[in-house]
Amino acid sequence: MNDDWQDRNDQPKTRADYRREQEQAEKDFQERDRKRVQVEKEYARKHGQPKGNEPTDEPPIDQRVNSADVKQKRLGHRLNWAIFWLSAMIIIVYLILFLFH
Repeated sequence: MNDDWQDRNDQPKTRADYRREQEQAEKDFQERDRKRVQVEKEYARKHGQPKGNEPTDEPPIDQRVNSADVKQKRLGHRLNWAIFWLSAMIIIVYLILFLFH
């Protein structure tokens, strides 16, 4: 059986090969991103920035607070409280059923 994504002569990739390709792609991306930031800083220095818009040293992308992370933490907090209140209500119902039986 021939898969569409693989030629007959190609050997299937091993996990190590796939992992190496992914690591290389990540390194390439980081290098391109570093060069892009460097070029942007040079451009900003050459052309100047209007008053009030000085470039700030922003933390790297992986250190910035992501709005999805904030939403996930808030949702987790709400779910914890919902579990607490549901457990409390179940205990109250069992006590009422046990005491007034």
